[in-house]
Amino acid sequence: MNKEFPSPSPAVQDLIQSLNLQMHPEGGFYRETWRSDLILPQSTLPHGYTGDRVAGTAILFLLPTGHSSRWHRVKSAELWFHQAGDPLALTIAASIEPESPSIYLGRDRCFQAVVPPHWWQKAQPIGGDAGYSLVACVVVPGFDFADFELISEEE
Repeated sequence: MNKEFPSPSPAVQDLIQSLNLQMHPEGGFYRETWRSDLILPQSTLPHGYTGDRVAGTAILFLLPTGHSSRWHRVKSAELWFHQAGDPLALTIAASIEPESPSIYLGRDRCFQAVVPPHWWQKAQPIGGDAGYSLVACVVVPGFDFADFELISEEE
């Protein structure tokens, strides 16, 4: 079953279009903005990587109000940087627990957070007038969907 989210406001839809964002499998909208030219051989990476990886990647990630990203994790560290819009609750945990702690990103909050490698994470805007939260995410070593694990909506 797919979770139904409300349609973003026309202004947020315009922002999604102007930033050339596409739907992300975890929820929200994204566009990769940087992929390092430096290749890290598998032999230099921690155990568990299935091949070479680029040194780092970056994306823009937008969550409209009323939307959320699902629990997911990657093998690499992920840095989150608030860019614009409403504050965002970033929930992180070594193992998924009902009372996992959240870090609040945004103006008058913290502007960046780090999710350690292999930690679970999810995010949700926490309200405001903008109608969205926009962040940049940097993954080191670089993101590869082979390193991405997403919890199904039923779990």
